[in-house]
Amino acid sequence: MKSGILIGTLLLLVSVQVKAQHKNPHPQTIYIPQTVYQGPVIDYKYHDGVMRLRDGTELKGRFKYNGRKTFIYRAGAQTARQKFGFSSIRRLALAGSDTLVTARTDSTVFVRMGTRLYRELASGPTMVMDQTYTVDEDRGKIGSKIYVLDDAGKFHRFNSLEKLNRWFYTYREQVGQKATDVFLNKTEIAKAIAQLNRQ
Repeated sequence: MKSGILIGTLLLLVSVQVKAQHKNPHPQTIYIPQTVYQGPVIDYKYHDGVMRLRDGTELKGRFKYNGRKTFIYRAGAQTARQKFGFSSIRRLALAGSDTLVTARTDSTVFVRMGTRLYRELASGPTMVMDQTYTVDEDRGKIGSKIYVLDDAGKFHRFNSLEKLNRWFYTYREQVGQKATDVFLNKTEIAKAIAQLNRQ
């Protein structure tokens, strides 16, 4: 009789435990797809400008960067849009500028060097460039790499702000300016070179 009570009690405990598991099932693993944060979407705008193609053709009208390696062109409001890839552009000057990153206040210039198109941050005997293709839509944005074409015709690429600063202080000494010990950011260097180009 004791064994019957024991077996009955065990069966009762097992059935209560099974019911409890059905009421509160173990949590299941939920997979959430990962997305890559790409920052805010930029609303590119049309800007009046002049484009010179590599074949010598000059186009006047309104231009807008499309977020990829293409500028959209319209000769007028009622004309069809045309697309021009970076590879076909020799020079593009657009009205408007981002004064947070360049000393130029009236326009933004994109120029071809070799096989690539660059935005001029400082023009003149020594050019400072990046590969950002906005005019004033993403204010304060400057490229991760800075490119310099110095007055001797040597092309430099800087991934490191420290190396850019070292080059800049050497350059200042070469042009007869006293170098200070201040560590500058990319924008300050671009504006300082624009100032030196005007002297």
